[in-house]
Amino acid sequence: MKNINKNRMGRNIVLIGMPASGKSTIGKLLAKKMNYEYYDADRYLERKENVKISTLFSEKGEEYFRNLETKYLKELSQKNGIIISTGGGAVKREKNMQILGEKGIIVFLNRKIEDIAKENHEARPLLQNIDNIYKLYDERIELYNRYSNIIVENDGTLKEVTDRVVEEIEKIFEE
Repeated sequence: MKNINKNRMGRNIVLIGMPASGKSTIGKLLAKKMNYEYYDADRYLERKENVKISTLFSEKGEEYFRNLETKYLKELSQKNGIIISTGGGAVKREKNMQILGEKGIIVFLNRKIEDIAKENHEARPLLQNIDNIYKLYDERIELYNRYSNIIVENDGTLKEVTDRVVEEIEKIFEE
């Protein structure tokens, strides 16, 4: 585990993991349980830019999108005491993780590929093919592990997983 600031005041909770690992759903539940404000980084970027991420990718390319992602992750990380659900690829840039880690506890929600593959991915072209899901996982798993302060398996009910995340966060504050 990285050396992190144990001070509860102003600490953000940052969720990382594969697309469809539960970051947005668990993030909203965590926000309610911990009385934190919730931000989905992808939706935040879309609102600020008034464009869908899929459109940014197709019209401007991944590099353009990643630059905007970094810009808005930095903006979000300046807030205090919030939950941030990142996009699955936010870990691809070390700078993103440094920005988020300065005031945040980074939680990797790990979910089995088989469980991810069972979901409806009409809105997620990258996840419509199981081979592609494995490829993304193989490309990113080391990064998720490297940048996380906490790893929680998303292998139970939403309530169970949310409670586990809270328990792990509380351990950090108690250390």
